[in-house]
Amino acid sequence: MRICIVGGIFDKPAEYRERHSISPEIVLADGLRQRGWQVTLSGHFRRLPSDTFDLVHVHHFGRAALRLAAATGRPPFVLTTHDPFAMNGLPVGWKRRVTDGFVLRKADAVVALSNAERNFLTHHQGLPPERITVIPNGIRTAVFDRISDPAEPTDDLLFVGQLQQFKGLDYLLRALPAVRASHPSVKLRVVYQTGALLDWYQKQASRLGLDACLEFAGATTAAGLAQLYSKAAIVVSPSLGECLSTVVLEAMCCGATVVATDVGGIREQLDEDTGVIVPPRDSTALARAISMLLADAGRRRRLGQAAWRKAHAQFSVHQMIDRHVRLYEELLETHERAA
Repeated sequence: MRICIVGGIFDKPAEYRERHSISPEIVLADGLRQRGWQVTLSGHFRRLPSDTFDLVHVHHFGRAALRLAAATGRPPFVLTTHDPFAMNGLPVGWKRRVTDGFVLRKADAVVALSNAERNFLTHHQGLPPERITVIPNGIRTAVFDRISDPAEPTDDLLFVGQLQQFKGLDYLLRALPAVRASHPSVKLRVVYQTGALLDWYQKQASRLGLDACLEFAGATTAAGLAQLYSKAAIVVSPSLGECLSTVVLEAMCCGATVVATDVGGIREQLDEDTGVIVPPRDSTALARAISMLLADAGRRRRLGQAAWRKAHAQFSVHQMIDRHVRLYEELLETHERAA
């Protein structure tokens, strides 16, 4: 089968793609090639010859998704939005508000990363449930796994994510003074790929008196992330919007203790046995959860072990590829019958 996978990452320079080689689009493409599929990669800004592929799978809303939605005589078209904004009530630009519904209606199938996203697409976007398939992202457990237990227990916290407001880092920063009051040795390491608001966050941290306990570490490799997840006392995801959090899944695969906000599909990842969930935009709840876990090493260990088991059982790359292959084969069979 000939499939084209379209994603914004394929418009980026080779150096950027290499740093993000664990992105869902690349992981999916690699898995399909291993199953014998003929896979072509394309960015949103490249025009696709419609007669070259049996199926096109577009990741994210963008130019390619809009062109395919408007095209005639094209192959079947699958869309994965990876969109945390609309379903979590976050601001969406006017172009997206104009075009999203049209693209969703024209796609032959839509992949939702969580049941929460499927419910949003059904109840708020009006998509028929039978056109939506839930396929969570899979994590490469060969990369993300428990490296080793720290030689000495620490009070180190870890934040991983883009330095953009919807990731909620400012709420975590405002929680830290209360955590330090009961755990003076606590430290926070911030790991990020995109530092758009770095200056703003650094100034906020200084106003809160956090310079001595805070490190803006920048980017690292996937292997480096696995080390950090494994060594952190707690991985904190204070996000305001997720479909299904990749950071939370990576941390779970590494056996980390996770505190995350109740957004998107988080409750499909974490439960009372595998992590702690707090309301979004609530620094007081964040501080309380973090302080409670720092004071209870036994509970952190139990949560991390249960998270490891759940992530390896339910969120593997193998399962993700299997589900995509079944969707593609069903779609192609339906398309051939219609033709």
